[in-house]
Amino acid sequence: MSSGAWKRYRRFGVGLAGLLALGACKEEPPPAAQPSAEAAEGAAEKKPAVDQKIANAVAAAEATARSEAGASNGQAAPPPDGILGAEAAAREVAPGAPAQIVLGGEGSAPRVRLGAGRLSPGPGPTGKLVLDYRSGGSVMPTIEFELKPKVVPAGAATQPASVPPAPAAGEGNLLLSYALGGARPADDQPGRLPENARAEIAKLNGSTIDLVTLPNGALVEQRHKLAGKNADLEPIVAGGGEALAALALPYPDVPVGAGAFWMVKSRETMDGTPVIAYRMIKLLELGAGGAAKLSINTRRYLIEPTMAMPGLPPHQVRRFESEGEATLSIKPGSSFPDSADTRDAFMALVTPNDRPNQALPLRSELSAKVSFQR
Repeated sequence: MSSGAWKRYRRFGVGLAGLLALGACKEEPPPAAQPSAEAAEGAAEKKPAVDQKIANAVAAAEATARSEAGASNGQAAPPPDGILGAEAAAREVAPGAPAQIVLGGEGSAPRVRLGAGRLSPGPGPTGKLVLDYRSGGSVMPTIEFELKPKVVPAGAATQPASVPPAPAAGEGNLLLSYALGGARPADDQPGRLPENARAEIAKLNGSTIDLVTLPNGALVEQRHKLAGKNADLEPIVAGGGEALAALALPYPDVPVGAGAFWMVKSRETMDGTPVIAYRMIKLLELGAGGAAKLSINTRRYLIEPTMAMPGLPPHQVRRFESEGEATLSIKPGSSFPDSADTRDAFMALVTPNDRPNQALPLRSELSAKVSFQR
């Protein structure tokens, strides 16, 4: 690895080219020496595991999904290194295919039919997104956006461009497009902002987040487009896309009540890297008017043993862990939640191709609050 590439990697996540790094926060000092791959991997194994109940539920739901798909002879247990591989990922969710849903239980009476049934073209309700993103030793400002969603038919220009669409997803797709506006620092910040932060954050106005979905809300692909030319701002917009993609949920096609649970698995991106996401969703309670409160626990697995982070040198991922949790409140017949609170994080151990005895740790955390007006 060249010294320039190494420096770019070490500086990754320091904070929007120094313009937005919080004045009250300090970057964590680099270690005196990079740990060996064996030592770093051993340290990772000491990390507390995900809640075993959640892991077991995801594994059981995955096994059910495999059985229903006619692939019950596949491996039901999650891969211990967090990397599925392209072949196994294709068995789970084919490239270009929509998110899949498996109902585990309908819950107790009373029951309601969640979701709008079918998204329809037209403008959606105005919303708000508050985003907090952290990478490595850097803490970014907490940013608030206005969301203006609209739904349009996904024509040829808006179909997934990376792969030919699967037959089940090739026709009738919709494009749920979010325009980001009113970008500004949120009232609550983890530290002191520099004077030019507000002007830099305002450059995000005009960015867009696009979700290609089926009419029932099942995610096919997520994309985003950064306004302006400051590439250092892109992780924030990409993080917003990840948060909104996590809320693009298909719902069971039967009424459900308190205690109902189901799994949704989909192809998504995390920090620009393709992943397979498994979400275990539980209906906690039904409130007035049938409004449902949901809990969502997420596990993500890499499709390939590489990551697409800017400045990262050629490498192999030795270990990947990604967990998330969310709460969501939604009314029957609505395609947009009243409110949602999400938290996601990942940790990876990466070995540069020209330094096979070193394992470099990568970490990222993302939290978001989303609400829509009625």
